[in-house]
Amino acid sequence: IIAVALFSFGIFLGFIAKGYVEKTSIKLQDSIRTQILTIETLNLLENEFPCNSKTLDITSEKLDYLGELVTLLENKKGKNDEETLELKKLYTDLEVRHMIFVKNRNKNCGQNYTIFLYFYSNNEECNDKNEDVSAILTYLRRKYDYVKIYSFDNNLDSDIIKILKEKFNTSGCNSIIYNDKNINFVPKNSRDLEDYMKKN
Repeated sequence: IIAVALFSFGIFLGFIAKGYVEKTSIKLQDSIRTQILTIETLNLLENEFPCNSKTLDITSEKLDYLGELVTLLENKKGKNDEETLELKKLYTDLEVRHMIFVKNRNKNCGQNYTIFLYFYSNNEECNDKNEDVSAILTYLRRKYDYVKIYSFDNNLDSDIIKILKEKFNTSGCNSIIYNDKNINFVPKNSRDLEDYMKKN
């Protein structure tokens, strides 16, 4: 009886967890769509109030938060879950819009943000390599306010990804682009990239 009760309780928890993930997914999708509209509005505000620091700070914080939610959802529902992949497409769109926003800041406001694009593959053989590089880039983003990181799933069925992959000629488990230049090595630690940044 106890075994049956525990089994039933496990099924019950499974249904609860599934419901939570589904609600999280819907909420996340709505949040991403809202943020896309927010960035579009902020771009319009940029024309009215050029180089306002608050607009970039707000969108950067929201982008980082949404990235964490997408990763959480991916871990819960699986990397190949259809709905998760559709959300990643929306998030990818948001990342590209933010990247262009930052580039315009550098061009029009005399600012000097460093932009890293990180292309990764979700293939199983790439997991360890991706985790190491991702940790290094996250460390740099947190250490330096002027560093902006944008991560893109190489395997995502997205026209945006196809264009970026063709432009930067990305391949393999991961590729790192630094200010539009392909870094032809895999960093072993943060110092490797910090030294590269100083020389370039």
